[in-house]
Amino acid sequence: MNDWPVIQGIISDLDGVTYCGDDPIESAVEAFQAWQEAQLPFAFVTNNSTKSAQEFSDKLNGMGIPAVPERIITSSSAAADRLTEVLPAGARVMVVGSAALADAVASRGFELAAADAAAVVAGLDRDFSYEKLAQAQDALLGGSAFIGTNPDPMLPNETGFEPGAGSILKAIETASGVAPVIVGKPEPHLVNIALEKLGTPREATFVIGDQINTDIAAGQAAGMSTILVRTGVRNTGPAAAVPDFDIQSLSEMPTFKPIQPRS
Repeated sequence: MNDWPVIQGIISDLDGVTYCGDDPIESAVEAFQAWQEAQLPFAFVTNNSTKSAQEFSDKLNGMGIPAVPERIITSSSAAADRLTEVLPAGARVMVVGSAALADAVASRGFELAAADAAAVVAGLDRDFSYEKLAQAQDALLGGSAFIGTNPDPMLPNETGFEPGAGSILKAIETASGVAPVIVGKPEPHLVNIALEKLGTPREATFVIGDQINTDIAAGQAAGMSTILVRTGVRNTGPAAAVPDFDIQSLSEMPTFKPIQPRS
């Protein structure tokens, strides 16, 4: 890949770009270490709602990728923020998802409940069951709001792939007839929050991801250039976007010397 433009900031996905499951992607480790040394600002955005920003930071640093929780934007935090826009404080919320998602919702002052909920918030839930599906169906048929962290159908792991949050959202949608409001990618919300934290120019900040229909689509929806890296999920079916750059791994990207952000 030749003729790379000047890049003043990076906003990167996590799963499939920096690691697969618990295995780091070595080209990513080397790239982010080099960018840190070159003082190229970067942040991370993830549709994965199973960990807090602090837990993701600990995981990345343990792999050798420099990260701070303040520059990791998660879909669990975004989902909890969305609830504050549609529900009164103290409202009852059913969470289909991880402890991190439940903690994010509770931290905004909502009551966690399995019945009589004003909203259902759903993300990746490795303990998803028929009982949870029935409870979500009952709440949504009763008029509850439905918020989904992301539509990712699958995630890369150490051995291949596993079902993603989108698979769970589809099951709930099929059972209830209610489509979720998505807060994660491909919506641009997470990317815009990351850009605000970086303070870099939108036109010189690039979004990196392994999934065209979520990562690349979100970057383009936010008005940024995008880089597809093929270290994660295989992209099949109709594409919602065309990346500006298409590379096999982050080793194909040079180490940039950033221009100082404009004051």
